[in-house]
Amino acid sequence: MSGYPMGSMPLNGYPQMQQMPMQPMQPMQPMPGMGMGGSYAPMPPAPAMPPAPGMTPGSAQPVLVDMQHPGEGQPSHTVEVPETFQAVHHEEDDIPLWRPFGVGLMEDLRTKLPWYLSDIKDGFDTKAIITVLYLFWGALANAVAFGALLGEGTEGYMGATETLLATAALGMIYPLLCGQPLTIMGATGPIAAYILALRGLGNAVGVKFLPLYAWSGLFLSGFLFLGSMFSLSNYVRKVTRFTEELFSVLISVIFIYSALNYFIGLFTDKDAGEGEAKAGLLVGLLTFFTALSIRGSRNGPLFTQWIRNRVADFAPVIAIGLGLGLAWALIGHYGIEKVDLDFLPLNTEGGIASTTLGTDVRPWVVDLGDIDGAGIGLSVLGGLFGFIVMFFDQNITVRLVNAREHKMKKGFGYDMDMMALCFCTVLLSILGCPWMVSATVPSLNHCRSLCFLGNESNQQPEHDAAKLEENSKKAVESIRSIMEREGVLGGEDRPTLLKRSNSHSDLVKKLHEETASALDNLSLPTGTGITGCLEQRVSPVLVHFLILMSLLFLRPVLEGIPMAVLRGLFLYNGWTNLAGNEFWDRIWLVITDPTKYPNKSFCKITPLWKVHAWTLLQVVLLVLINVLMRSPASFVFPVVIGLLHPLRLWLGRSGYYTAEELEQIDSHF
Repeated sequence: MSGYPMGSMPLNGYPQMQQMPMQPMQPMQPMPGMGMGGSYAPMPPAPAMPPAPGMTPGSAQPVLVDMQHPGEGQPSHTVEVPETFQAVHHEEDDIPLWRPFGVGLMEDLRTKLPWYLSDIKDGFDTKAIITVLYLFWGALANAVAFGALLGEGTEGYMGATETLLATAALGMIYPLLCGQPLTIMGATGPIAAYILALRGLGNAVGVKFLPLYAWSGLFLSGFLFLGSMFSLSNYVRKVTRFTEELFSVLISVIFIYSALNYFIGLFTDKDAGEGEAKAGLLVGLLTFFTALSIRGSRNGPLFTQWIRNRVADFAPVIAIGLGLGLAWALIGHYGIEKVDLDFLPLNTEGGIASTTLGTDVRPWVVDLGDIDGAGIGLSVLGGLFGFIVMFFDQNITVRLVNAREHKMKKGFGYDMDMMALCFCTVLLSILGCPWMVSATVPSLNHCRSLCFLGNESNQQPEHDAAKLEENSKKAVESIRSIMEREGVLGGEDRPTLLKRSNSHSDLVKKLHEETASALDNLSLPTGTGITGCLEQRVSPVLVHFLILMSLLFLRPVLEGIPMAVLRGLFLYNGWTNLAGNEFWDRIWLVITDPTKYPNKSFCKITPLWKVHAWTLLQVVLLVLINVLMRSPASFVFPVVIGLLHPLRLWLGRSGYYTAEELEQIDSHF
């Protein structure tokens, strides 16, 4: 207990202590022969740290919040909140794969609840309101596009209406209950693919789709409950780039395959006319290239950076508008008979409460009794495999949002996220609506739009001067030692230039690497670097409230959107999701000019064939998953996803790659 500043009230269940002069903390270390659960003995007292910015030695101490989820017998890792905001650093090396029942969830609650009122107040910042205005269109387009895809695959039993309702309802409930409200809930490629696989399984064994789906969802919710109570999300927090990047490319492949399959089908389908095929391809490509070009304008020379960023944020919306305008212009010029485009199927005749097929054909509440015992037994397996897909899809996205580069200061709550998802999945399953998770692309767009850049207001507090000065001195000394070692600069007793041991180019490369590393470690605010993030719960609720209003009052407008526009948006989402993915970069490395290799750590591995072998293995696994997804055995593709990380662990222990090589090619993200 002596490690806590006196006068503070930790939120980990310990009583408040008597106010005394603040003493330096005594770090603890395990006694010899003891493991993580052993006794701890005090190390020699650490030197007193300077007071945090804005605090004086005699001022009241801020609350201490446990951020690491320590296990029983482990030392707590704490961060000061909220009077002195400090960036949260997630030390994840010692996180156990599971926790005792409910321990992790309770610690998440103790971490996040003190911030709840702040999450509401901060949501009315101007930055959050602007984010709502543009993110709404992207989230709406994503829901409409996936609704159309699911409607085709399920013959309308789960279409655009159900997808829009699920997106709106879950999107408003989830941010109020979860641990990381900056994620945007929505349908995703892997979840949609699994729902269609479940539909195919039901057809193959003669079980009705909706009862099988609803029961699978209820069992899935049970697995999510257990995952939350036993902190199974810790497993994904130990996943490396091998799994995350492969899963990300899989999402892109699902998007791109769906789009290309649609456009090719326009020319191969006998029921599609020549005018529909040509117009559909033209409208889809216009949507894709317009969105891609506008997105790339962020780094263009025109206007100011702020204007370019805002225009790029609306890239999908502008592209949809242009594609929609071109489609109706072609229809107006050539007539609906020649340009017979297919449009988003929405039921506008049954009123605002109607399902896609109408409530007389497909009521809102699924009949759970319309299935036999064998079907319920099959749904247990359906829920388990669905849990695997949802588990990875949800947690990888949340972890990307929680990345250190976003400078979060309110901590995380992975177990809260899983519990909130559990409650929402029960509701969606009973209503026969598609399951939702944190969608990667909208979530990252939402998070980054709320980040403060450079000298923007509400940025995180200034760096501790003493620590910054110490780190800066180390960086300068490191660069100086390189120059002395290379013979460019003499030491204190050797002021004259010495003979260089390497070429100028080698020296410049070493200095460049060292300087880049120093800047990264110092994390100094620059004109465009992220210095903080507006963490709040209001903007995601407002975004999905607007989607609900669209479903209730704008159905006729949504019904006029051509499917070609939505498929062009699919192509755009899939392509842009590949940006920055090192797996995708390494695929092209084998045909890249060696002088044009990217400045990435994996390019420093010698021999380079080890990098190509690693990439080839990922390609084989990616092909295997995609083949399974489109085969009669599509129901089992989640098993391969679940085996990715165990395979990565085996590679690490096989001896084919050294620890240094693994760090260069597959570090934690």
